[in-house]
Amino acid sequence: MSLLWAMSRAADERPRLTPWPTFRDEVGPLLVEFGLPNAKATPEYPFWHLQGSELWEVRGIPAELAKRTPTPGTLNEHHPQAGFTAETADLLRDPVTRLEAIATICETYLEDVDRQALFARTGLSGYTTAGGLLSPPEDGSADEATDEYGRTIGPAPRRDATRSVIVRDEALARKVKELEDNRCQICDTTLRYLNRPYSQAAHIRGLGSPHHGPDEIQNLLCLCPNCHVLFDGLEIYVDSDGLVRGTRDDGDLNPLRLAPGHPVDEAHIAYHRTLCTLKARISGVG
Repeated sequence: MSLLWAMSRAADERPRLTPWPTFRDEVGPLLVEFGLPNAKATPEYPFWHLQGSELWEVRGIPAELAKRTPTPGTLNEHHPQAGFTAETADLLRDPVTRLEAIATICETYLEDVDRQALFARTGLSGYTTAGGLLSPPEDGSADEATDEYGRTIGPAPRRDATRSVIVRDEALARKVKELEDNRCQICDTTLRYLNRPYSQAAHIRGLGSPHHGPDEIQNLLCLCPNCHVLFDGLEIYVDSDGLVRGTRDDGDLNPLRLAPGHPVDEAHIAYHRTLCTLKARISGVG
């Protein structure tokens, strides 16, 4: 749990070393909520003993006190900091390495933990969808006009908002649709809307945090809206043989169709497949 919490900080590009009070106040409740029943929360234990993994370091404890586990009083007095080593932090900046580390921790140590809740509490909710996290909603809400029964009347309210959005290359989206002739690469459906063919360009590895996938043709599929939702929601994935499978059940297996001239990077497919494996374990499926 402590490592997942620290990986969430890495995904958010926050400082790798965390002061003891912050660690205590944020990790301590996680140990209470997700630790063994009736076990006492001792955040000082992972804060100090994760050094044994050689991935973690603690700074700020005098050498003469570092021969045994410091007490909470000692930690409170000396205000140490702890976190991933610089080398480990550099490795975890790579989204692929970070995902593999999260999946390994979950598989090895958190088999019986409610990982859906744990991910939400540790700031890792972005790993429950292929698209990552959307921009957070703005604080506050616009006033609505209501009638005597409390029903909203008039046009939908609006409010001014400022946010940062990812700029996608629309030319790439058009290109992948043209290459695939607007046919869904998973179910082979060709939709028409307003008397024109309609399809969607779907990123295999999402552009948003924490995936930070590239906006390139090798990271794009042409999908119908249904398959796009299922793919982003980690309900379906492409296996190592190129077959589309469900994370809940296999159903009818269809090969992912690729038109000539449409390259797809297997590394992106593998990343999405790992996300789906993690999703299945989080949901208790498989």
